[in-house]
Amino acid sequence: MKSLTERQNEVLAFITDHVERHSYPPTIREIAEHFGISVKGAYDHVKALEKKGALRLGENRSRAMEVLRRERPEGDVRDVPLLGSVAAGKPIFADENFEGSVHVPTEMTRNRQCFALRVRGDSMRDAGILDGDIAVIEERPMASDGEIVVAMIDDAVTLKRFYREAGRIRLAAENPAYAPIYTQDARVLGKLRGVIRVY
Repeated sequence: MKSLTERQNEVLAFITDHVERHSYPPTIREIAEHFGISVKGAYDHVKALEKKGALRLGENRSRAMEVLRRERPEGDVRDVPLLGSVAAGKPIFADENFEGSVHVPTEMTRNRQCFALRVRGDSMRDAGILDGDIAVIEERPMASDGEIVVAMIDDAVTLKRFYREAGRIRLAAENPAYAPIYTQDARVLGKLRGVIRVY
């Protein structure tokens, strides 16, 4: 069987996770909405997966899709749950709905409990973290000064550099266009372990 492209792996993983959670596959439209692409683009990915022997499609039925194999990228990897978005600008409400899984090198996670979030915004640009990246986060409730963390403030999460100051916490951006966030009530959810970027 032919190997899959990175995007085809992502589409196949989404379909597989959908089947595992709902006991039926997603529609082409649901795939398109999930990846922010056109219905035709989603259909083309599904047809490519069928040609490569990863899916079997039923005729004239929107949910007639059977996963025949699950591709794994080469190398030593593990699945990390993707839990929505994190702001790298102003904090946004945390949407912790399970969106599927991402394949992450075990070297990045080092067998620690991790989750992944999509980055929104450009406030961590100068640290090499860009809008659209997937941030891999090690779950831990504390951080040292200078570490990049995911922190919760009220009901929002943000990705910033952490500093403890007298009587407060400073969450600093890595972009001079953004002022630091000062708070006395930030809860650290985890520390950045790495970034995945799809071109």
